[in-house]
Amino acid sequence: MRDATPPPEIAGGAGPHETAAIMAVLDHLAAEEAAARATPASRPRQSSWVLAWRPRQTVAPLPSHNYNAMPWAEVEPAEGLDP
Repeated sequence: MRDATPPPEIAGGAGPHETAAIMAVLDHLAAEEAAARATPASRPRQSSWVLAWRPRQTVAPLPSHNYNAMPWAEVEPAEGLDP
């Protein structure tokens, strides 16, 4: 609630306890509204489908010579297997 508006008038046979409860709820709602207005709006979170579509940097695969791999011709066959 804003300070410029007058407090609401509670009518209809509400007793002092009911009136206090209603006023407490209205005060709580006004405090929540003020807190919500005080924080800036955040950007909406994008779904995983949108994030998957976006291009991203990929690391180039390493060439095989960096692994120091042996050529296939130099590999010895396992024992017990017929060539």
